[in-house]
Amino acid sequence: MKKFVLAAVIAYVVLMGTNYLIHGVWLAPDYSALPGSFRAPQIIQQKFWVMIAGQALFALMLVWVYRRGAEKKSWTGQGIRYGITITLLAVIPYALSQYVTFVLPYRLVVKWIVAEGAQMILLGLIIAAISEEKAA
Repeated sequence: MKKFVLAAVIAYVVLMGTNYLIHGVWLAPDYSALPGSFRAPQIIQQKFWVMIAGQALFALMLVWVYRRGAEKKSWTGQGIRYGITITLLAVIPYALSQYVTFVLPYRLVVKWIVAEGAQMILLGLIIAAISEEKAA
């Protein structure tokens, strides 16, 4: 249970930090080029707790799913495989559905896929490293 909680907390912190770097820094100019597409900053701040809860749930589920399927193999290989799997399962389908639903430039969607794919691989590696079962 200690490893689960530790992995979930660290995954959450890394998730929120990398989300800020991806969306708040790197993609901020792309978002600014889409006027009227986002809520006003003060409304975002009022609703930020929803994002916190959603990202906490995502971090918990990332760890839970990983630990259910972990094998007694190299944690690095498993972490990379897991990150790629989550990218294929969640990141790419979500980004493509957003591209179809909203008026988004395809370059922004490609940036999402690349950045969030790398983010999922990083999270996979972190979760695998923390969850590794040491030989007795």
